[in-house]
Amino acid sequence: MRAEHPPVPTLIRTPKVSTLVAAWNEGSQIEAHLRSFLELTYPDIELILCAGGTDETYVRALRYAGPHVTVIEQQPGEGKQRALARCLEYATGEIVYLTDADCLFDDEALTRLLAPLVNEGEQVATGSSRLLDEQMEQILPRHLWAAEMVSDAHRSTISDGLLGRNAALTRNAIAHIGGLNYQAPTGTDYQLAKRLLQIGLTIRFVRESVVSTGYPETFITYQRKQSRWLRNLLIYGPVYEAWKDVAATRRTLAIGLGMLLLPVVGLRLRPVLLLWFLLLSHGMLARLRYASFSTRLSGHPVPAMLFAAIPALTMADVVVWSMPLLDLIDSARRSRW
Repeated sequence: MRAEHPPVPTLIRTPKVSTLVAAWNEGSQIEAHLRSFLELTYPDIELILCAGGTDETYVRALRYAGPHVTVIEQQPGEGKQRALARCLEYATGEIVYLTDADCLFDDEALTRLLAPLVNEGEQVATGSSRLLDEQMEQILPRHLWAAEMVSDAHRSTISDGLLGRNAALTRNAIAHIGGLNYQAPTGTDYQLAKRLLQIGLTIRFVRESVVSTGYPETFITYQRKQSRWLRNLLIYGPVYEAWKDVAATRRTLAIGLGMLLLPVVGLRLRPVLLLWFLLLSHGMLARLRYASFSTRLSGHPVPAMLFAAIPALTMADVVVWSMPLLDLIDSARRSRW
């Protein structure tokens, strides 16, 4: 049975919203992103886009510059955090909306996300995301989305983090953390959330606010994204005294490394090999449940080939969980995006 969402709330007012987006080498997605923005019906919204790269992202974005779209050029090596800080300099809205260049804007998602700020006086809200329609039949994206849906289903309405591709906060909140001009080679979303929490703000999680975005389609893309996220928790968690995040990340790394080493030990100790097989089977069954859950919740059937790929996907997760250890050892890869 597909999950039923509560009715879309009616905003008691429509304050100006400034959307900030950093786009680097997003040439294949940037025009769809911009078209979806221009299709929004929210009456007072602007987009400030800092675009650059080697694939004509900036040139393509310039075609859409106009009264509601400001395009500035992102320089090589500038990074996402500095790009967003530059966008903020052009923003004139009371509320700042953060999303990514591979996301599609959606009226319902935006309204649901703004409601806690506009109607209830909250300062920060974050939502969720879904696959692009064209990815629904792709195995790896669907696998990753299923796991994300299970995680979101267990989240409360109060969050300890925010999703950088679907988050809104007031200008006052940004001012109270000193703006966006802080160092964040990676972990832009994580550091922003922790800074907001440090000054006593609450982050509302609005599970019904869902934007469409591109999920990793290759193992390499998935590995780099997940490694970056886990590294962020280990590097910046201690800075913000987020010890629960650090402990959870260490457990994830230990599970990944352990599942890779157990078969080697099992070559000499058969009981260890049996233990590894039981743990792997448990992981595969969990992923089968995730896939079934995602079908019930979204109403989109899982592609049949995903079930056949569960063993490979489970091992892929194991490998990905262990890779941040190598990235942390290599200083050149530690802050790689």
